[in-house]
Amino acid sequence: MEKNKRESFQKSLKECLGRVVANRRRRLGMSQEELAEDAGVDRAFISVIERGKRNPSFGVIANIASGLKMRFARLVQNCETCMEEEQEKSA
Repeated sequence: MEKNKRESFQKSLKECLGRVVANRRRRLGMSQEELAEDAGVDRAFISVIERGKRNPSFGVIANIASGLKMRFARLVQNCETCMEEEQEKSA
């Protein structure tokens, strides 16, 4: 994958992760503070993830999934679905 495509893919992936996390958190009626506490990270970090501006580690994603009361695999699957929808929009 060439550099520009890779960077575009990574940007889209971060944005999708952010949307998935924010949507799930809101559906659960959780604040960013509550999710941050459950995931063991700072509230500001949750905010940055939800805005698609950071690339969290595998461990942080797993902790966020746990805080969202969902399996890690489901979180990844939801991100993948978001990515597929993004690709369909741009096609």
